[in-house]
Amino acid sequence: MPLLISLFADRPEFIASVADMRWREWGHPPEPEDLSWWLETTSREAGRSELPVTFLAVDDSGEVVGAVGLDHYDLEERRETSPWVTGMIVRADRRGAGAGRDLLSRLEGWACEHGIGQVWVGTGAAASGFYQRCGWSAVEVYTTGEGQRISVLHKTFP
Repeated sequence: MPLLISLFADRPEFIASVADMRWREWGHPPEPEDLSWWLETTSREAGRSELPVTFLAVDDSGEVVGAVGLDHYDLEERRETSPWVTGMIVRADRRGAGAGRDLLSRLEGWACEHGIGQVWVGTGAAASGFYQRCGWSAVEVYTTGEGQRISVLHKTFP
C-alpha cells in the first residue's frame, strides 16, 4: 500500500491520532502517562522550516501509519549534541513493511535541505538495529538517571 509522507504542518488533523499512537506505545513510566502531555508535545513538533519538525505517513485509505520528528535534543543527558530524531513510531500492524525507513529517509532529506550535517537518535536496544540498517552508527549505550538503557546512534550526511 503506497504511503504519502508529509509535514505535520500540512496535516494538523492527524495530530491527535499520532499523539494517541505515541501515548499507547510510550505513555508509561519513566515517560509521561498523561495523554494531554503527548497531545501538547506532538502539536508543538509540527514545524515547517525550523526545528522541531515532524513527518507523518498516511496510507491510501487515509489512516496514519507512523510519524517521526527532528528536534533540538531528546535526551537531557546529551543536550550538547543536536539535532535528535524524536517520536519515531510506526503502527504495530505496519512494522517491517518499509514505513519507518520511508519516514526516516524523508526526515534525513529535510535535514540535508536545511543544512543539517549530522543527526543523533537515542533508542532502546530493539530499535537500534533498525537505525543501523538505515546507515546509522552506534555511538554508546548508557543508563539514564531513571534506569533506562539507551542506545545512542549518529548519522552524518554528505
